[in-house]
Amino acid sequence: MELKTHELERVLEALSPTLAAELDRIVTETRQALEQDFQKRLQAAVREAEADTRASAEAELVRSVADAKETTRTEVSEELEERFNTHLADIVAHLKGEASDERAQLQEALTEVQEQLDQWRTFAETQRQLVEASSQAEILARFLKLAQPFAAGLGLYVAKRDGLALWKSRGEAVFPEIISEKTTDPESYFRTISLRGNAVAAVCAVSPYRAEALDFLTSSLQHAIEVFALKLRAPAPKPAEGSRDNDAVSSAAASTGTLAATHSAESPDPKAHAEARRTARLLVSEIKLYHEQELREGREHSDIYRRLQKEIDLGRETYKRRVSAPVLVAHDYFHEELIRILTENDPSRMGAAYPGPMNS
Repeated sequence: MELKTHELERVLEALSPTLAAELDRIVTETRQALEQDFQKRLQAAVREAEADTRASAEAELVRSVADAKETTRTEVSEELEERFNTHLADIVAHLKGEASDERAQLQEALTEVQEQLDQWRTFAETQRQLVEASSQAEILARFLKLAQPFAAGLGLYVAKRDGLALWKSRGEAVFPEIISEKTTDPESYFRTISLRGNAVAAVCAVSPYRAEALDFLTSSLQHAIEVFALKLRAPAPKPAEGSRDNDAVSSAAASTGTLAATHSAESPDPKAHAEARRTARLLVSEIKLYHEQELREGREHSDIYRRLQKEIDLGRETYKRRVSAPVLVAHDYFHEELIRILTENDPSRMGAAYPGPMNS
């Protein structure tokens, strides 16, 4: 056994250089093969990594480009929209301004047309309204109502003992109690109304006012006052044929002493009484209109007739001319209106000088 071992050792010793060389060769070849394989795998991995990196970079680039495009598109859209809205707002504001100007001009034109229509409508109604008034006080009141739209302030004066005294006014302006053309403001409107050469009233207006409208209305007022004065002073209408027959019958009845026949023939109709009462009311109202101060003092001292005797007697004469004889005999409406209007239903205010009713 030991012999075999020694033999084996000798064999191995003889083979060691060759075996070592072979082993070195194998190790070297194996290492080279491993290095080649490693290099191949490394290059493949690098190429794969480069490909992956390139693909990822391209994808990122595409995504970045897309994001950049979207961002740029959004910014450009927003900027364009902002510019468009700004420009649109400027255009709309300009159009609104032009429309507002046009609307203002149109409204101004419509207002002017409406004012002209109102003026012509007022002018058309003026004569009728003033002439239809039942008293001078009503004429003046209607004039104030008609003329008020054409002046900021309007004062109406009537002739009194001290001159032209303020009757009534409209608007916020303050008017003097007594006025004349010399004392008025040169910039104000002033015009007197005269009858038979005497100033009976005056119209005064403060700025702003429309002179042409006031001229027309004042002329209409003067005409209405003239017509009213003519109505008051016109003689009573002549009786018709039937009335003449009744008068003849009345005379015959009176001569024979037949009282019943006389009463029947001379009894006036209700229209005559109504007209007589209206005439008396107008005459007494005119006295009150132009003599308010004297009337106020007469009421306080119970001597109205003494202070206004001339006016009352003149009114009664006018009343007698206007009213038919049967009505005059039947009833004294003039006396009743004196008591009702001047004394306010207190006959004692007329004073002891007053003669009383005609048929008392």
